[in-house]
Amino acid sequence: MLAIVSICIVLVFTIISGTLFRKQFKANHISSCLAMFVTMTKSTLVGILTAIWIPDMVLSTIVSITISFGLITFMTYKLSIKIFVESLSMLFMGAMMGVMLSLMTTSYGTLSIMFFTVIYMISVIVAVGLWEMKEHATIWNAIPKKLSLIATAAVIALAASTLVGSFETESNEVEVEHHH
Repeated sequence: MLAIVSICIVLVFTIISGTLFRKQFKANHISSCLAMFVTMTKSTLVGILTAIWIPDMVLSTIVSITISFGLITFMTYKLSIKIFVESLSMLFMGAMMGVMLSLMTTSYGTLSIMFFTVIYMISVIVAVGLWEMKEHATIWNAIPKKLSLIATAAVIALAASTLVGSFETESNEVEVEHHH
C-alpha cells in the first residue's frame, strides 16, 4: 500500500512541477539545476518502487529508466532542450541507484520508501519555490498554497499507509506464531 501511495505522489508532483515550470519558465542557470535536482530524486524513487515489483536488477532498471523517461518528458515538455538533456542524464543515474538501493535493502524497505518519497516532495517544493522566487520576497512566499496543501495531504497519506502496513505485518506475524 505504501508503494502505491508513493507512486501516486510521484505522479501528482510530476504534473504539478511540470505545469509550474512551464508557466514560469525562465532560461537562466538555475532552471536546469532545479530540473536536475527534481529529476534525480524522482528517478531514484521510481527505481526503488520498480524494484519492489520487479526484483530483477536488469529488468527493473530498464523499466525504471523507461518510466522515469516518460515522467521527465512530461515535466520538461516545452522547456529548453538543455534542461531536458541535463534531466535525462540525472534520470539514468537516479533510476539505477534507486533499483540497486531497493534490491540491496534487507531490513528497511518501508523506511527507504518513506524517506525518498519525502525527499522527492521536498525537492519539488524547494525547486518550485526557487523557480518562482523572483516575484516574492522569500522562498516560503514563493511556494504556491495548493502545493503546500497537496504536500500536507501526501505526508498524511504516507503516514496512514505506513501505519496500515505495520498493522497488517503485525497481524500476519501473530498469525504465524499461533500456527507454530
